[in-house]
Amino acid sequence: MDWRDVFYVKIQGWGLNVQVGIVAVVIVAVAVVVLIALARRGAKWRLTKANFRFAGLGQIEICPNNEVAQIAHTAWVELRSRKAAIPFDPDHDVIVEMYNSWYELFRALRELAKTVPPDAMRAGESAPLLAEILLKALNDGLRPHLTCWQAKFRRWYDARIADPSSASMSPQEIQRLFPEYEILVADLVKVSEGMSQFTEELRKIAHERTLSQAAGHGLADKARKLWRVLYGNIRRDKTNENR
Repeated sequence: MDWRDVFYVKIQGWGLNVQVGIVAVVIVAVAVVVLIALARRGAKWRLTKANFRFAGLGQIEICPNNEVAQIAHTAWVELRSRKAAIPFDPDHDVIVEMYNSWYELFRALRELAKTVPPDAMRAGESAPLLAEILLKALNDGLRPHLTCWQAKFRRWYDARIADPSSASMSPQEIQRLFPEYEILVADLVKVSEGMSQFTEELRKIAHERTLSQAAGHGLADKARKLWRVLYGNIRRDKTNENR
């Protein structure tokens, strides 16, 4: 059999010896790749349920297509790499550092929301919904605490840390002297826990999405079966040649 032959058929006794040429292998391999790619493009992502109560929305369903998953992943990275996604520890964390982290987070998530194109807004896709969720998490989740406490605490803390009597104290010890420390920390812990839960929901959208059983899946399965049959024939041919 020559390598340029597509199929080679030979009568042996009462049977047929059918061999597949390398050209056929290449053609089928390319066809399998194309069919799988088309099938995945035609398939739809399964709706994912996420609880965004921190953003004041409760449980929603969102379609995590590639754009949505990318936005969710980027937001997840921004959160996971900052103190904002870690529950506040009153014994070790410093309040002003948490506020600084939230400030940087505001900037990062606001810029991320801007990346959603206006066309997607008009088309009613899921990406604009996720952008709205990010903004609501900032405005409804973080901003109320910051509005109530940040300026008041920073002004007191800056004055206190500059006092010579505080020179031998740690930042944690100094912040405990704030007159409304218990009330502030209770609200801060509540917000940081909500932000941590919000981060986990973003992770689910970005990393746990699954394709629905669309019609394209059947096409992809058939392509894979065709390749397995062809590959099995090739192996049998080589076995026969070696005998």
